[in-house]
Amino acid sequence: LAKVGRYKVNKKLGTDTPLDAGILTVEDIIATIKYLVKLHAGETETVGDNGQTVVVETDDIDHFGNRRLRSVGEVIQNQVRTGLARMERVVRERMTTQDVEAITP
Repeated sequence: LAKVGRYKVNKKLGTDTPLDAGILTVEDIIATIKYLVKLHAGETETVGDNGQTVVVETDDIDHFGNRRLRSVGEVIQNQVRTGLARMERVVRERMTTQDVEAITP
């Protein structure tokens, strides 16, 4: 998980796992199961592991708060990465098919 993902998990489940924890913990899984059981039971609020009150509700999939906007820099970075990977593959392919003396300057 990135820091944003960890923050959202902590906020949703009422946990206080450090933001630099990049993996799901056992406590995250347990808190998720508790949250789902309370959601199924029709409860509207619960107290998280950190002592804060957590609202138990389903997420609106169309809400823009649940979407992630990619910046222009990230889109360009992905395109450059794809282009360089293609170029690397073509160069490696040509190097394997060419004669060794023809490749060296």
